[in-house]
Amino acid sequence: MTATQSTPLAILGMGRWGERLVRSVQGVSDSTQFAAVISGSPKRVAPVADALGLKVLPDLDTALKHPGIAGIVIATPHSRHADAIAACRSAGMPALVEKPFTLTRAAADAAIATGDSLVLAAHNRRFLPAARAVQAAIAGGELGTILHIEANFSGNVVGRYVDGMWRSDTTESPAGGLAGSGIHMIDLIIAFAGPVASVHAVSSRRVPDLPVDDTMVALMRLRSGASAVLSCVTASTSCFQLRVFGTGGSADISDQDTVTFAAPDGTRRTLNFPPVDIERAEIEAFGAAIRGEAPYPVAMDEVLNGVSAFEGVSRSLAAGATVDV
Repeated sequence: MTATQSTPLAILGMGRWGERLVRSVQGVSDSTQFAAVISGSPKRVAPVADALGLKVLPDLDTALKHPGIAGIVIATPHSRHADAIAACRSAGMPALVEKPFTLTRAAADAAIATGDSLVLAAHNRRFLPAARAVQAAIAGGELGTILHIEANFSGNVVGRYVDGMWRSDTTESPAGGLAGSGIHMIDLIIAFAGPVASVHAVSSRRVPDLPVDDTMVALMRLRSGASAVLSCVTASTSCFQLRVFGTGGSADISDQDTVTFAAPDGTRRTLNFPPVDIERAEIEAFGAAIRGEAPYPVAMDEVLNGVSAFEGVSRSLAAGATVDV
């Protein structure tokens, strides 16, 4: 496959988010397009499939054998990721997996052990220009030794998360906003400061209209010796803030498109970036990785450590203590 060809993908899981992923590239990307949707409910997906020019394939096995499919994007409920990853690996089909990659580290290890084809994690916040600017500053030594990170990704899902929907199942969404938003910050913490070594978490539900916890806080110790605090609130105002503190200064992502660097002498530098479609960016990066044009920016060892930290939150809550990850 050459760089001038559009890489054809199939989407597994055509819910609200699956449709968002498809629309991010369909008709606007020259390099990557969706050719099919995989669904056992063809009547349900037919209107969207027709509108977006997608074939409807009845199951994953059919898609894995289809000569016109070069990769699978997995956007099913979280508990189904591991089986889909294993099927893709066994068939030699590249896969991009929505976060969380899997719910447990054991499931991740077992799934990827079934083959050696390309498998990647859809951590879309890695593609934010503000996040890339911070990562470049850290790599260049601008912030010195990283000491601590504070991360808060919160929103309000009251009225949207109701009993009976899969996102309201505590198996699918442990610790409130952890799977929906906190996992993004875990990934950025790892990207900025390295692997997580231990977790101590507390979580609570004070809002009776929510079927999942509304507040979660986790203290993390990183292997480097740095610390990090992650907060997720699901019944208040939206917040996306990440602050990195180092011996050479700090970096504050105060919203997804703005970062302020501060030096110990008080000088400040603010960078404002135009909004980008980070879903399109990650889908196109998947296509580029399939074609062998460029490595995907999230390494598998980072993905697996993120899964361990994600699972560590639930383990810490169950134990009421700090747990190693």
